[in-house]
This record gives sequence, C-alpha cells and structure tokens, in this order.
Amino acid sequence: MILVKVAIYVDTSGSMNGKISSEVGNFLEGDSPGIEPRTGIRGFMQRFRGAPSVRKSELAQKMWNHLVPQFTDLQTKIATINSRGKSVELGTLDFRHEDELLEITFPRPGGGTYLWEFLVDEAKVLSQDSTDWLFFLISDGVDIESNAPYRGVDGFGPCIEAIGEMGIDVEFHIIGLGLPEDAVNVFRQVSGATGGSFVNISQLGEEIEEAIEQLSEALEESLNPIARMASRQRRQQEYLESRQDGDMELTTPISNIDSFEGFPYGEHMITDLIPEETSQWQQDLLMIQGHENIEEVHEFEHWVSARSTPLFSETPGVPIDSWALSVSDLEKISTTDVNMLFTFLDQVQKSDVPEENRRIIVRGDILTGELLHNLRNSGARIVVYPEELPPPPPPDIEDEIWERNEYDFSNNPSRSWGIFPHLGSSKRRPSIVIDPPYYPEYVQRLSEGFSRKNLVEELQNEFQLNRVKRSYGKDIFEPSWNHFNDGWQPDQWPQFLFQSQDEVGEAFCESLRIAYIQLVHEWLTSKGERPSFILVRLSVESKEMGLHKHPCYLQFIANLDDLFNDHGRAKRLNIPRFEQW
Repeated sequence: MILVKVAIYVDTSGSMNGKISSEVGNFLEGDSPGIEPRTGIRGFMQRFRGAPSVRKSELAQKMWNHLVPQFTDLQTKIATINSRGKSVELGTLDFRHEDELLEITFPRPGGGTYLWEFLVDEAKVLSQDSTDWLFFLISDGVDIESNAPYRGVDGFGPCIEAIGEMGIDVEFHIIGLGLPEDAVNVFRQVSGATGGSFVNISQLGEEIEEAIEQLSEALEESLNPIARMASRQRRQQEYLESRQDGDMELTTPISNIDSFEGFPYGEHMITDLIPEETSQWQQDLLMIQGHENIEEVHEFEHWVSARSTPLFSETPGVPIDSWALSVSDLEKISTTDVNMLFTFLDQVQKSDVPEENRRIIVRGDILTGELLHNLRNSGARIVVYPEELPPPPPPDIEDEIWERNEYDFSNNPSRSWGIFPHLGSSKRRPSIVIDPPYYPEYVQRLSEGFSRKNLVEELQNEFQLNRVKRSYGKDIFEPSWNHFNDGWQPDQWPQFLFQSQDEVGEAFCESLRIAYIQLVHEWLTSKGERPSFILVRLSVESKEMGLHKHPCYLQFIANLDDLFNDHGRAKRLNIPRFEQW
C-alpha cells in the first residue's frame, strides 16, 4: 500500500495584500462546543481579537503555522503560486520535523496568478514519484497568466483533465480567501469532483473554523487508507447530490472501501495498526513476529492468553505461552483489584511450558517501574511493546519491486514508529524498527544518501566518539564493515536470485552500518530521549539465508548492547527497551 503524498501551494500574488474583515469578536463571544479558550481553533482565533481586518497573506501564514504539527507524519512539498516563472519552491518533497516546517515563511505578496498550467507542470514532475496525491491550495483568485486552454476561470477543466491523463490521482483541498463568486464555483467543482474539500473564508469567523477542521481531518486520515477512502466517498456523494448541470464529472469513481486489502506483512495482511481489542493486537503481533498455530486463545476481563509456535526459536517445536494486557489493565489489577493480579500471576506460573517460553506482553509506552515490579515473580519474560503495531517490513529480495526501483522505506503508515536505516531525515519517533535491506542496488542508493548527511563527523566533533576505544565507538568510523563478510556462507540461497552471496552479504553489512550510525546519532542528539523502544527485525527469508548468524549482525547487536550499557550508564542517559525478531 503506497501512502498518499502531499503538495502544498500557497498564493503569494499581489492580491494577497488585500484584507478580510474580521468578525472574530462576535465569534469568540459565542459558545463553540468542545473548544476551550486559547486552545485549538479558539486559541488560534484569539490572535485576531480586536482587529478590524486581517491581511490575507498574514492569515495564510498563521493558518499554515497552526496546521504544521499535522504535516510532520507526511512527505510534503511546499511551493508558492505567483507569476509565470516566479513561483518559489519552499520545500522539496521530504519528511520534515515540526521546527523545520515552522521555519517556512511565505514571501511578501506581489505579482500575478499563474495557476492551472502551473499545476499541470507540477503534476508532470510529481507523477514520477507517486500517483496518489493530496493537493492543498490556499488562494484568493483565479488564473490570469496561463496559456490556453488553462487560462482564466474555465481553465480548471482542462487542468484536471490533463492531470488525470497522466495517471495521477489528485484530491484537492482548497481554502479560498475572499474569492469572487465565479472563483467559488470553480473551486467548489475542483474539490468536489476529486473528493476533497473547499471553504471560502469571506469573514474571519466560523468559516475559518470549518476550513481548519476539514484540512485537519484530511491530514489525519491520510495515514489510514480505510478512513480516507470512506471520507472521500462521502464527499464525492455530497458533491453529486448538489451537482448542477454542466458541473465537472467525478475524476475517479466513488471509492470502493473493500479495495483496500491491508498492509502486507509477508503472506499476511493487517488492516489496522492500532486495533482496539487486545486479543486482535496480540494475534497480529504474534503473526507478524513469525509465529504459527496461534491457538488456545482465551479472553479474560483484563488480559488475553494464547499459545503459538515460532518459526525460529532456541527451543524448536516448543510452543510459546503469552499473556497480553494493556498498561491501563495492568494498572487496574495492580491497584484496585489485587486479587485479580494474583489470579493473573497464578495462571502464568501454572503454564506447562518452560519459563523461558512464557511471555507477558504489555501494550503501551507509559509504564512505571512500580507496575513492572508487580510482575517480577511471574516466572515469565516481560516484554513491553508500543500500542501501535510496527510498520510493514520490506518485501523479500526476489520481489520485482526492488528491480523496478519502486521500494520506498519512507512509505510508513505508522505514527509512532521510525524505520532505520532511512534515506532522508529521522522522523524523531519514540520507537524505531530496524529492517536492514540487502538488495545491493537499493543499499547503494542508501549509502550515497547517507554519505551526504555528515553524521559521522557530527558524532566525532560533538560527541567525540572517535576517542572511545571500545568497538561500539570505533566501528562508527570504519568506512566499511565488509571485513565482517569475509568467509560468510549462507544456510540456503533463494532460487531465482541473480546477485552473488558476496554482493548480498556486503549490502547487508552496509545497511547495518548505516542503521547503527543513524541510531547512535538519534540517541545522543536527543540526549537519550529517543528512541524509547528498538525492534531489530529480520524476515523469515533473512533467517533462512542465515543472516541472523552473519558476523555483521552479531557485531551490530553487540555494539548496541555495549553502547547502551557502557556509554549510556556513564552519561546517565535513558536506556531504550530492545527486542529482536
């Protein structure tokens, strides 16, 4: 499932110097259910209290700043709309942190509006990266500079038609700032036909609340394909019900919600990364971890138990008994129903599998040491996972997606997990999953991008890790880990793989080297605040090849263990929880 990407276009033509009269005083005096003073939209509106009017460009900038936090989970491109050849690219397509997005300021208004032909030119470029896009547009007028047939009020039809012919599906979400009536009609059709939203702000009042709420909803749903398709279908239906003769036809058929099969985890599909039921979460977790024969599932008031057999285990053929419960349920049985806690522990202790094959799985990040202390004599290994399931893994090395150069590690539908190694910048997520790729051509791209980031120099200059004599410090400054690959022999080899074992082994070592340096940099620059949880995940295919026994992998794990226990304790940094699959 390819995640939708976002292009943001803000009008900076001379007409954005115009003003919109403010009715904010009356708006704030009324009751607005669910909105507290000085928070959310109401707090945003407080900024304009007492102003008789607000400049359109100022309003656009403030709306952008208000919406910034919701763009941090998405790949965004930001540009201005201005005269032909005068548009400015404020941000290339990439993930950005909130502070980076807040640094973006729109140029002072001036010039004309080159819109519809400009969007066609943009789509030609963007279609090379993805065919699924959200276009966010803030504008106060219609096109006056495009060539025929894109020029003027009627240029929107040929524009949307041209974009569709490129095979790119664009969903338009538009905020108008004091638009004339003919422009309102145009943008209403463009947004409605594409399944997007449109609000024209003629006065600062309830219209601005509506605009922010609609954009916020679209951004939040963009990471959930099912929710996005459902909302898009609803908006398309509403447009059809109000559609007039001569209005634009739908650009895409009304979305079929059943067409989303889920996120691929090998042979399995998962539709929801944050299932509400603990039993579903536990079974999904065990399944994507590589467990088979998940059986004897029993649901109790505060926990769920299950028995399963892992494909790879230190005790082959011996099942794993696991008990899953949320942090809130653990807190309840620990503080308000101690008898239930004793019942839970008694159930764990009476399991007929060896203690090393028993697991208590706690779901949630915020967990006190006192709660964990209550489980100390359980006779089981305690594992604490984030509430959200980890994102899908990369495909097997024989998958054609690698050869077509279509795989993108940034295609991450989760909100709490970052994927390492990565091609761009860290998303500063509390949890990290390390999926070391070993397709040589992809790792070559990864290595070239990594070399431009200068992370090694930062670790030397700022943290002086070059002075650390232990291997967790020295290996950061090794230009290659290929020496660990010398003499490695795989357990078995994929039948149709044309790359040699040396090529694959060296690619595996390079991706581990990059992931290690990126992880060390993330941990030290955040002063131990991130990550709080690390999952190192190898696929079934990787283990069948024997990569879990590769010297590079063993060194990588040893370095992490030594880094956290030696450097972390010496510097009094938080030590992240750590799991290997």
